[in-house]
Amino acid sequence: MEYWKEYLKDKPVKYWIRTEIEEIIKEKSVDRKLFYEYSKTEYQKVINGFYYAFVDYEKYPGVELSYCWLHFREELNEIDFVSETIGWKCMLAKIKEVLSYDWNKKIYLILSQGWVYEGYIDSIMDVINEVDGLLEDFYIVTPQFDKLAAYCDDGGCLGFYEKY
Repeated sequence: MEYWKEYLKDKPVKYWIRTEIEEIIKEKSVDRKLFYEYSKTEYQKVINGFYYAFVDYEKYPGVELSYCWLHFREELNEIDFVSETIGWKCMLAKIKEVLSYDWNKKIYLILSQGWVYEGYIDSIMDVINEVDGLLEDFYIVTPQFDKLAAYCDDGGCLGFYEKY
């Protein structure tokens, strides 16, 4: 067992994915200008921006990231949907194919455990490709909170949405 996995056994589960991502960043020498944990003092601002843009907050007023894909607004435009059965890497590659966005700009990665990251899509995908099972639901969202890729761990799928 790697030392960081041994270290995790006494930590709450929500910290496991954060620690794994940090280890991947170190092991792959990911440039922290390209992908990094967002400022903890600004987490809630990003989470609220995402939540109020995409979730039916009138029916579900408590900001909760776990399973929030079940509570997306009805008026969202679902652009596409892809299953994990095509392969993890192929599924993630669809993000750049399906969502129209200037991929030379940073985006947010929001994990259902409450962690927020910022970076460029290629670096985000490089890190996510290395995660070995601690990853649950996650949301890749533009800083304008107008486009979204939402991964559902239970369903093994990625949905793509735009605000009208």
